[in-house]
Amino acid sequence: MNEMQIDPKVKSLTIFNSGGGIVEREIKLSVQQGINEFQILNVPASFDPNSADVKLKYLNAEDEKHFKLQQTIVSLPDPKNVQQIIEREKSAANSIISYSIDFTRELREDVSRICEASSYRTYSDMIGIFKFIINATKEGELIVKILYFISDIRIKWDTTLRVSIDNDGNSGEIEGYLVVDNQTGFSYEDVDLGFAIFELPTPKSEFGGAFPPPPNVMPAMRQEMLGELSRLKNLKRTNRYKQLL
Repeated sequence: MNEMQIDPKVKSLTIFNSGGGIVEREIKLSVQQGINEFQILNVPASFDPNSADVKLKYLNAEDEKHFKLQQTIVSLPDPKNVQQIIEREKSAANSIISYSIDFTRELREDVSRICEASSYRTYSDMIGIFKFIINATKEGELIVKILYFISDIRIKWDTTLRVSIDNDGNSGEIEGYLVVDNQTGFSYEDVDLGFAIFELPTPKSEFGGAFPPPPNVMPAMRQEMLGELSRLKNLKRTNRYKQLL
């Protein structure tokens, strides 16, 4: 079996107004004859494993009979173990900060920045497991598209208005904007950005942060999300953002 870690480009991101969204990623892969296992990097623990979808796009029509998606493997990290790791990181960060006065100024600034990032870390900033296996009867290339939902209220959009009054005081202009707020540990560069109105159920847990919605609500929610995504694809998408921080 050939195993490989891959980091597919995020092609589009559809953000919900109440938090979370739909991530679409894509990559061109070379496969060897036999079993090929791929692990996708940078999948947040806030993703819904039940929403994980892998689609194969064949470069040649006859390749469909040679390349088959055999299995997807998805899982989330254990919340209790993650919380223990986070607490240890915060404790270590506090200890380092207390002795940072002994560092040079440049090093002290770097240490403080790293420690501050640790203090804000939550379960949703951890990494989920998303693997898939392709069975190939020959060597070749194909394009793989990946789709999943993220349930994280720290990334969302909102509306704002700017009013400009003319010098005469009798007229003016009103401009409306959509403002994206991304406070997660993941950034998205040069993506097709879409906006959707959708209410994500985000029950709080004893460990803090946003967890995936309960399994009993996911089937209906996924259908509604997919319907929203299908509708959005028929509309004109926004311009590509250079970087969404």
